[in-house]
Amino acid sequence: MQLINRTIVITGASSGLGEALARTLHKEGANLILIARREDRLQTLASELQADYLVYDLEKAPEILAKTLANRYGRIDILINNAGFGEFSFLADTSIETIESMHRINVLSPVRLTKACLPLLREGGMIVNVASQAGKLPTPKSTIYCMTKAAMLQFSNALRLELRPKGIHVMTVNPGPIATEFFVRADVDRKYEQNVASIVLSKERLASTVVRAIERRKREVNAPWWMELSAKGYGVMPRLIEWLGKPGFDKK
Repeated sequence: MQLINRTIVITGASSGLGEALARTLHKEGANLILIARREDRLQTLASELQADYLVYDLEKAPEILAKTLANRYGRIDILINNAGFGEFSFLADTSIETIESMHRINVLSPVRLTKACLPLLREGGMIVNVASQAGKLPTPKSTIYCMTKAAMLQFSNALRLELRPKGIHVMTVNPGPIATEFFVRADVDRKYEQNVASIVLSKERLASTVVRAIERRKREVNAPWWMELSAKGYGVMPRLIEWLGKPGFDKK
């Protein structure tokens, strides 16, 4: 899939992997529409990349965003559902407000936005959902985050089968920890970020990998490879993986 002049929508584009994807796709000649809440950062990035942008809070009705996209651009080629957040805490210590907000941002919003954008996607287009290795390999102190990412994985897998006859492909991105601002909210005491400093992924390198995968219309991007291997092992022998992986699981 050639990306030059393709119209690509990226949510959560003002920082982290979303920003890195925007920069990498810009180099490929794509026409970008960047979505995020923080107007100052979004405007700066859009100006640098000569991209369009829309300031929007995805906790509100995503259908309104899709309608704006339809009115301004008509059709799109790729929708990248990247916006999301996590918070590391035991379920007993997690507020109902956080549970509901994480479910809205990580699951309901991308599902509703995807549904609303289906009529806008050109044949041969793609939907890219950024999930997580946490959706495959659950760990303590991230119960709700793991739940939301597992939901996005299964949503993507089923949707891929639904849209295949229409020529629209669905790809998931399942990274481990990335060196981004994600940890600012998720890891308040910065303990986990320090403990996994040696294994965090580069957002720029991951973005490059994702873009190559989009061009090849791959089914999944999984990184790092050894975490994906552990996730596959968990599906076959969960008790052994939980025992072997306990030192890593307890890093939060």
